[in-house]
Amino acid sequence: MILNLEIVDSYSMIKHVHTVISGAFLIFAVWLIIRSIRGIIKNHAYTGLDKFLSYGFIINLYLQLIFGLILFSNHNSTVDDNFSNAEGALKMASNRFWPIEHIVLMLFALFIANLGLILTNQSLSDKEKHKKILTYYVVSILMIAISLIAI
Repeated sequence: MILNLEIVDSYSMIKHVHTVISGAFLIFAVWLIIRSIRGIIKNHAYTGLDKFLSYGFIINLYLQLIFGLILFSNHNSTVDDNFSNAEGALKMASNRFWPIEHIVLMLFALFIANLGLILTNQSLSDKEKHKKILTYYVVSILMIAISLIAI
């Protein structure tokens, strides 16, 4: 058996890691939303698992930010210089501006999620903690979704 190893450039490897972290983020987000809704409806206690999921959510956002900034810094090396027609120039402009829009929305989403975590830690009742996590993290998730729709 011959082992065929292809040389993988760093951009595609970092993009793959960014995608894997996004998948982990999605798992944390869905699990956290389900637990928050159940906590509000059924008056469940805000447990250590809820706190772990909240911090995991934030940590995943920071990891995405780090790898996203690395991808952004190498973005120009992967964009074609196709200015032969107006359509190519428009696509080039779109490719240049989308990462900036995406990063700005992601920074706001990270800010809102951090604000939600801070306010949750200051809350006294469990129901209030679940409400704040649900509110701020859903807003953060919606901002991330909006930034991805523009692709």
